[in-house]
Amino acid sequence: MSARWWLVLERAQASLPVLAAAALAGFTWWLVQSSPQDEGPPRAAVVSSAPDYELQEARVARFDATGRLEAVVDGKVMRHYPVPDRLMIDEVLLLGRDEQGQGLRATARQGEADQTAEVVTLRGGALVVATPASGTPGGPVRFQGESLSVDTRERIVSSKQPVTLSQDGNVVRGQSMRHDERTGVTVLGGRVTGQYQVPGR
Repeated sequence: MSARWWLVLERAQASLPVLAAAALAGFTWWLVQSSPQDEGPPRAAVVSSAPDYELQEARVARFDATGRLEAVVDGKVMRHYPVPDRLMIDEVLLLGRDEQGQGLRATARQGEADQTAEVVTLRGGALVVATPASGTPGGPVRFQGESLSVDTRERIVSSKQPVTLSQDGNVVRGQSMRHDERTGVTVLGGRVTGQYQVPGR
């Protein structure tokens, strides 16, 4: 073998580590490019705005631990939205009565409640009439406003919006209200106006 071929062979042997390193680098680059790319944090699940069921002329009833009927909610249309777990009710009618015989009757164009109808929010021409038990002095108390909340378990009617309260010819208006049916105490907040007749002694 001539000296020229020996020189070519020696140069080829010397360049083998460089070629191997280049090939390894090229393979590594291909492997990185072929691997699945991180697309960032997981996307939030898409929440559907459509109800999962709709009922016509529907009713939700709630009973206490003894089986006594506490409240009934009727609606022309009831739609259930799974997220959040709520019922939206058209032309809602709420009826309730406690152990002492005190009654509640509430109506509104729209209502919102959970499936147990424990707390019902009334919107649009909301009217709640609290009727005292038989033999209790005083007539029914009427609450009117655009939005009223009724806790049928605790027997509390409340609102953070203007409310008109009327009973036995007395009319009082407040910017907010909380009425506890069990104690008969009503608290009006904000600017309070109206006419109240002091009972004669």
